[in-house]
Amino acid sequence: MERSATAVWRGGPGAGEGQVTTSSGVVQNALYAFGSSFGNDPCTSPTEMLAAALASCTSMMVAQELSRIQIRSEGITTHATLKLEQQADGWRVVKGIVKISVQVGEIDPSEFHKAIVEAASKCPISRALNAPITVESKLEPVFVHANA
Repeated sequence: MERSATAVWRGGPGAGEGQVTTSSGVVQNALYAFGSSFGNDPCTSPTEMLAAALASCTSMMVAQELSRIQIRSEGITTHATLKLEQQADGWRVVKGIVKISVQVGEIDPSEFHKAIVEAASKCPISRALNAPITVESKLEPVFVHANA
């Protein structure tokens, strides 16, 4: 499988801006800059897009792993944060924090923990980062609404 994106940059590194488009067309000419915003325009950054890729990939891997053990989730929410630091050889992602919240019915907590660890280890985005990633997870109850 191959996926691609095209980015166009104009200006200097600090004061410039760019637009990024993905091959699927879901992201089209999204404004990006070094920081998280540029002027009053809504804007993303490469690090924010990488955090989005990590969060979405992890959610998919959790769904896959739960399905493998025949557990159906009602929802998986993953929040990913990446920490960047400038080092002698340039900027690097030095740490990732992934917080996963899963709505499921009955599940053994140890089985849940094992599934989360397995899913996190299978995410190709986290593997590509080459930085330590902390994974936190919690089970959320599934509420059943009774008919009144």
